[in-house]
Amino acid sequence: MRCKVNLYNNVTVKGRQVLTSLGELISEERYRHRDAAIADPLELFQEALGFFQRCLTLQETQVLQSESAPQQKSIEADRNSIDDARKDSFEHFHSVSHASNEDTWATIMEPTTDQALMDTLLAQAETLTSICGLSSVQDINDVDAIDQYNSMNLCDKLLGFASRTGRHHEVALAIAKYRCALADCRFNATALDIPTYEHEIADAYGNFPDSDPDPQVMCDRADAEIVFAASLQRIGIRVMESTPEDGARLSIVCWKHITKALDRLTAAGKLPNAKNLPRIHLRRGDCELLRRRLGGAPWNYDLAFKSASTLLKNAEIYYRGAARLAKVEAAADEEAEASIKEAVVLAISTGYHNALGERKCLYQSAVQGVIEEMNEEGLLWEEDTKRIKSDDA
Repeated sequence: MRCKVNLYNNVTVKGRQVLTSLGELISEERYRHRDAAIADPLELFQEALGFFQRCLTLQETQVLQSESAPQQKSIEADRNSIDDARKDSFEHFHSVSHASNEDTWATIMEPTTDQALMDTLLAQAETLTSICGLSSVQDINDVDAIDQYNSMNLCDKLLGFASRTGRHHEVALAIAKYRCALADCRFNATALDIPTYEHEIADAYGNFPDSDPDPQVMCDRADAEIVFAASLQRIGIRVMESTPEDGARLSIVCWKHITKALDRLTAAGKLPNAKNLPRIHLRRGDCELLRRRLGGAPWNYDLAFKSASTLLKNAEIYYRGAARLAKVEAAADEEAEASIKEAVVLAISTGYHNALGERKCLYQSAVQGVIEEMNEEGLLWEEDTKRIKSDDA
């Protein structure tokens, strides 16, 4: 006999990973190749949401059916069922042993549990958070539609099943990440001012006590601070053109939030239960370059400019440490990224370009990809990029 196992929940998890990862990849490619005809990732994320919603509806129906069914059977009924099963099994075995080689199939249905339903809800929250990060979501009507979807289909259910499953911390973190992503979306749609955006980040993570630090919470909040600073810089460039004084004040705010992110990443990396240390050290190096970036045009923030050499040295140390940790953990992608970034920093700070050439031999086209990402993320001065390209030529 052969068995078919209906693993609907596993399909849901895999579907989420495929659709959201594909959407994120396309989003990155559209940003890198703005003039190319590349599919809109928003459509993929919307398809993912629809898929999860259909899955959730089916799971909710199955859970209700299981709860409404009789919870217990009499002992006699159980015995009769066992006896009948044994009899049927014997007769089936006897008939199959004298039959041809024809296969017999049975389907095993995996029961739907509250935990499986929670997985689907969290997948929806993750997809909504990803949608908020798309560059194509700029219109306030689109932003309102996202929040309305959350209010109608997600928020109350997440909180309700958190109580039923005991996954309060996981749900609270997913909601905090979504709130920060939505705030960034509103800010970029000019529907949120700077103080309100700052307050939203603080309030989203306000329920996580500092007395019991969690490295994942600290890293996620650091990411929210970095995203805030990046959005502020994009708007600040336009402000600098009209009112340089306001632009200078924005530089101070950016510096403050990037420094907060760096402090949280540093603290997270020291905790014994911290995971993915290579990624934490990579982000620390990124923060130092982000702070240094404020010392270049158009910002020309004095503190960042005067600290530029120190910030470069710090970034070099963090990237080197990330590469070593990644090698120990056999994290090939993190090792390549950290090693390439270390070589870029060396080329900028000391003029030593042999390291960058060595990385090109090791990682080939990945080197150019990492440099492009560093430019897109605002990690380099314009002069840095020109210098790397001229030396490469």
